[in-house]
Amino acid sequence: MKPLLATTFAALTLGSATAAHAGDLYLGAGLPGLTLGYAHPLDDRFTLRADVSTLGRLDWDRSKSGVDYDGRVQVDRLAFFGDWYVHRNFRLTAGLTVNEARARLTGRADGATITIGDRTYVAGPDDRLDVRVKYPTVMPYLGIGFGKPPQAVGGWGVMVDLGLAFGKPKVTGQVRGPLLSNTVAQEDVDRELDDIRDDVERLRGIPQIGVSVIYRF
Repeated sequence: MKPLLATTFAALTLGSATAAHAGDLYLGAGLPGLTLGYAHPLDDRFTLRADVSTLGRLDWDRSKSGVDYDGRVQVDRLAFFGDWYVHRNFRLTAGLTVNEARARLTGRADGATITIGDRTYVAGPDDRLDVRVKYPTVMPYLGIGFGKPPQAVGGWGVMVDLGLAFGKPKVTGQVRGPLLSNTVAQEDVDRELDDIRDDVERLRGIPQIGVSVIYRF
């Protein structure tokens, strides 16, 4: 995924810089991170776009049901969009995203015990619950947005995107350590994973909420 992102960054930048009056180069921020992209108008109503986004690596902590989780989130994305300008600068967007979107959670005891599922277990400093969350590699996207319509004159502008890449994450996990490995029932692990799965599935996918600066050539 990383070589693909790097190649696409270079292709977007080079193509925009060498083709006179070719379209829009845009740079944005929001969810899912920093974005670099290129848009090419087909006619007065339709535009094709491609962009790459990265959230980098984010570390965070949370506590849930007596478990202290250390988490790391990674989101890298390559996207292909078609924009239909239905009224002035308002558009509907559909497309596909190619994702490297995952999270790693490490749950440790809150004190000398840890609650997994509905049961409390004695846990030592080397005991933990490892959880992995991974979204599908390819996901469909639907959204709305505001930006320069294809017939607008060149120069600077602003673009807004609101949408969702639809996909159900895969949640897996297991206990590790000298005490938990021999005492925790699998049904309790499954119940804990179901709770985490319910939390991450509320979004129904990966949201996009971004604002970009555009330059039209």
